[in-house]
Amino acid sequence: MSGAEIAGLDAAVERFRALPGAIAEGLARALGRASIDLRAATQGKLSGAVLQSRAGALRASIVATVTPSAGGLSAAVGSALPYAGFQEYGFQGTESVSAHLRTIRQAFGRPLRAGRERIAVGGYERKVDYPAHSFLRSALADMANEIASGLETAVSEAVAS
Repeated sequence: MSGAEIAGLDAAVERFRALPGAIAEGLARALGRASIDLRAATQGKLSGAVLQSRAGALRASIVATVTPSAGGLSAAVGSALPYAGFQEYGFQGTESVSAHLRTIRQAFGRPLRAGRERIAVGGYERKVDYPAHSFLRSALADMANEIASGLETAVSEAVAS
């Protein structure tokens, strides 16, 4: 009767048990870095590459989050401003403008005596054909290879260590 013994089997089993945790940690770090880099690239697009900055509110509203879930990790980069989607995807259709007060400083090309006056403007509908100015999707497309390679490197390092 012959027998065989595998040296280091217990260490190998422990290594395999620790592997999912190490990969998850590596992916979390890589996804965090990628989301921060994507946020910076998106803000760069809003600094004149795609849209000219007026007040900087859209650029300042871009946030990056990494959220753990039961199935893994999820990263999101976006804005909560209501007009962010309008800028990203464009809009073509009819928009209703409600009645409002408008401040005017001149009438018929001449300045008003009091300096400015408020006039009532009735509600109306206007046709809008606003083109898309993609800042999120284009930044993601520009960085897709970099993000994929960063995730692959994270997994390779976790397996190798």
